[in-house]
Amino acid sequence: MGNVYKPLSSKANKPFFLDRICTQIFSADELIFCLGENPELLSADMFNKDLVRWLSEDCSANEIAEMLEKLIRAKADVIKIVSVLLDKAPFVTKDEIDRIVTVIKEGEGSSEFDKRKARGDFFLNKERYEYAIREYETLLSGLNDEESERVASIYHNMGVAKARLFLFEQAAEDFLRAYDCDEDPIHYYSYIATLRFTLTDREYIKMIGDDAKMSEVTLKLEADLKKAKNDFFESREYKDFMSKKEESKEAGRYSFCNFLNTKIEEKKEEYSKYVY
Repeated sequence: MGNVYKPLSSKANKPFFLDRICTQIFSADELIFCLGENPELLSADMFNKDLVRWLSEDCSANEIAEMLEKLIRAKADVIKIVSVLLDKAPFVTKDEIDRIVTVIKEGEGSSEFDKRKARGDFFLNKERYEYAIREYETLLSGLNDEESERVASIYHNMGVAKARLFLFEQAAEDFLRAYDCDEDPIHYYSYIATLRFTLTDREYIKMIGDDAKMSEVTLKLEADLKKAKNDFFESREYKDFMSKKEESKEAGRYSFCNFLNTKIEEKKEEYSKYVY
């Protein structure tokens, strides 16, 4: 059984939004936990008067708020601020603090491009697709076509984010731009995949035509789709769905409709997390 620690603050009725990490927090404990989980995204400017006020007024974390305010006034760097805050948390060990500080130091030597790219990739991996797209668009505005490898990587990741938001036509354009930059086959495969979800079967077949390259990629894509379909049929989610459908034959159509409405609402809520 893990250790039980006294909370550093009460839970706030109103959350604070950490813009740098795109995460809502409800207490001083959550603030410090987020710092430890995302050291590569931290910067001194995220610690401001609004955060100090929230800690004091909404969380009753007066000691931490006063300490943070002094650090801000002294224009302490991000390593100093994070180290002091982490040291206040009983759930963070000395070794963990050293590791987090090391990650921050390593990040300080990175270029602005690398920092923003890491930030965009972080949001992509965390399924915060709108935030990822914003970061990638900002990066692209500062690059030129000569930096083909960088441009291709950003366009590809932006295509992934848009595809997961079901913006397949926009995603297809991004994947094709990525392929035009460095001709990496993975970009072209992704481009064909988005077309598969955008076009009707007739349009898709017509587009492929006698194009040998498209035909080759399509064969691989169809094999992957078949495997994905079989995997879904073996999944717990699908089996639960079919079980409920069978039960509805006895319980009645109304029962199954309620089950479907519940699932649809769950999916809507899940999708909204990707956007907001």
